[in-house]
Amino acid sequence: MPHAFASASAQSGPARRRWLWDALCLILAALYAWAALQGVLTISAGGAHLDSDLATYAQGMAGAAHPELFAADPVLREVTPANSIWNLERFAGRLLTPGDDYVRGLFRAGALAIFVFYAGWYLVGRRLFGSPALSALLTLLMGVTVWVGWGTFWGVAQSDPVPRVFFAALWPFLLLAALAAWERPSLRPLAMLAAGLCMWVHGISALNTGAMFFLAFALHRPQGQRLYAHLGNCALCLAAYFMPVLAFLWPSLTQAHAFSAADMAVFQELFSLRWQTDYGRLGERLLQLVSYSNPMLPLLCGGLAGWLIVRRRGGDRARRLAAMYPAFLLALALVVLFSWAESRFAPEIGRLPLGHELVRGLRFLVPLSWLMIVAALDCFWPGLPRAGRVALIGGAVLAVLLLSHDRQHMAAQYALSRLTGLPLPLRDEAEDALRAAVARREALNALARLVPPGEAVFSSSDADAMAARYLALRPVAHAFKDGYVFFYNKDVQGSRDWLHYNALMGHGPTGYIDAWLASGAPWLLSCRPQDRPLVEPYGDVLWESGNRLIARRR
Repeated sequence: MPHAFASASAQSGPARRRWLWDALCLILAALYAWAALQGVLTISAGGAHLDSDLATYAQGMAGAAHPELFAADPVLREVTPANSIWNLERFAGRLLTPGDDYVRGLFRAGALAIFVFYAGWYLVGRRLFGSPALSALLTLLMGVTVWVGWGTFWGVAQSDPVPRVFFAALWPFLLLAALAAWERPSLRPLAMLAAGLCMWVHGISALNTGAMFFLAFALHRPQGQRLYAHLGNCALCLAAYFMPVLAFLWPSLTQAHAFSAADMAVFQELFSLRWQTDYGRLGERLLQLVSYSNPMLPLLCGGLAGWLIVRRRGGDRARRLAAMYPAFLLALALVVLFSWAESRFAPEIGRLPLGHELVRGLRFLVPLSWLMIVAALDCFWPGLPRAGRVALIGGAVLAVLLLSHDRQHMAAQYALSRLTGLPLPLRDEAEDALRAAVARREALNALARLVPPGEAVFSSSDADAMAARYLALRPVAHAFKDGYVFFYNKDVQGSRDWLHYNALMGHGPTGYIDAWLASGAPWLLSCRPQDRPLVEPYGDVLWESGNRLIARRR
């Protein structure tokens, strides 16, 4: 009996240590998310400086809450599928918004997403590898920002949390569901249903994930399952997936419009101006993705090498993931092919291209590569000396801390530096960002005082224009980001106006004055106070600072 008790105590020791490591990692993730939230609220001056994608959600929330204030705004004057996307981020942000402080609500939701992201990947690591140390390493690597191209990246810290960050936070849980369903066909429709429901998180990511999961399931018939049962299960998977997908896309798919050749030319010009840089040269961008100067190349090669190692030496769960890896890669390649074909041939049959952004799903190459690399490391982890393990984990932590200049890292360091007095590396950079945000906030506060509610403003700066909507609650005549709304709304006149204002602003640094006059907006917010002599013939300057001025048209 004493011997048995001693044996049980010896076995409970490692389990207790692992539990403590799990608790520590989750606490650190929560502290990081909290610090990032406190820091970003400060350095953005309460949201005066936002990622442009997050700004579209903030302004959409403002327009939905106060439609009477935006009757003169070409984007927010009516609710449409393009300007009022209802997804998880917007839902969570609205729940967490105090009063009209939409930015605070969105930042709070983003902090929650950051915590779920790190907690989710730690859980994946524990499930695949068992080791808390390797799980922590995987979690740390997953948070590293890796730019893929097409204006997108993998990671959660690069900028403000946007819908793709929320999807990245849920993806580890979707992946665990797919791994569980690999040998259990009865779970596959549920995994596909979960992927389809994530259209309300981030549509582009959900479509790519659905393709990856379905192809992995379709290409693997579990031992003992008959062919007709496998085909029936695949059909059920498609049905479970496409029910929520079609429900999400239905408002857009049922918008029936007949366009003339002249109208199609307008949309094509808008598409070229708004997206051609990112999506116009797909082959060239794909080659850049694997060029020697791109960090994606060694990451992809490491992932492929890791896959080969795991296939031979990995544990059961890691080998199950490795078995799905080729299907995931093939699915991403097929999605890219579809994206290219749809964008290429849609205009020839009188349709607007809507699948051009699907190529952004290539960002999933990053987590897949990290998974294979860490899974390969797991094959050799027991044989590494303790000092080597500590050095590897410590080196990764120091590299992220010292080399990353991501906005959320900067915000977290700034909050901790203010709290503790420590001179952390990114404090000076954060203070520079704070000064710029404070200057913008000062101008927006003046705008809210001077401009009567409902009167439109024209801004020389896209960021100032969007902030005027969600912070000053004033309608705005034009912003470059508005182009996507007119395109997806199939708004011909809005597209023409948008192109006209952009053309005028493209004439030079002072072209915005001509665009302001053409827009008919009674108010101007300029970030070029040196242009006051050019503004005064047309309007009275009522407020000026060292970097902005506000004028009212005569």
